[in-house]
Amino acid sequence: MKSIIIYFLLAIPFYANSQAVQKNNIEIAAGVGVGIYGTSSNDSSADNSMAAAGLLHISLQYAISEKFSTGLFFERNGFITERDSSNKGVSLNTGLDVQFRVLNSEKTTIFFNIAGAYSHFRYDDFSSNSWVSGNGLSIQPGIGFRHYFSKTIGMFFQSSYASYNYKKLADAKGNILQTSHIADKKDLHIKISGLNLKLGLTFKF
Repeated sequence: MKSIIIYFLLAIPFYANSQAVQKNNIEIAAGVGVGIYGTSSNDSSADNSMAAAGLLHISLQYAISEKFSTGLFFERNGFITERDSSNKGVSLNTGLDVQFRVLNSEKTTIFFNIAGAYSHFRYDDFSSNSWVSGNGLSIQPGIGFRHYFSKTIGMFFQSSYASYNYKKLADAKGNILQTSHIADKKDLHIKISGLNLKLGLTFKF
């Protein structure tokens, strides 16, 4: 019995240090991805449509405990247009991300996260030399996976439901875009929502 107690006392530090992410660790991630969205607006005469985007992602996370991390992220969404198109749509998103690890093993973590961001959207029509831009908010709840090949280098995969809301869009002359219904003009609101999938490298120290 005494030998069993001694074994567990010796094993506790080993298991405590066998987690991939420990308190005070910093994780930096960089990767690419794709977004698949539906778009809608408060204009009753406009049809809903689909959109897709290529993603660039950079994030920094600080482990406040073995279970929780918090940090900053930056994302660029480049919306896909038809080949040879003179149009270009881009959103830039900067915000906060909180992660909760449901698994934190020796080399692998699985986590739930929720991210909130300030988003800037711009749509250019180069054929007419005109553009529309606006600011809004984004929220992204999701789930992710990280696997470390060594103590410092690994890979990540993350999926999330992403929602981007823009409530005031202006053209190059500063005019606020409005709905097309003549009898009930309102500022145009646009919502873009769907699935983000991201893959890349992560570095821990």
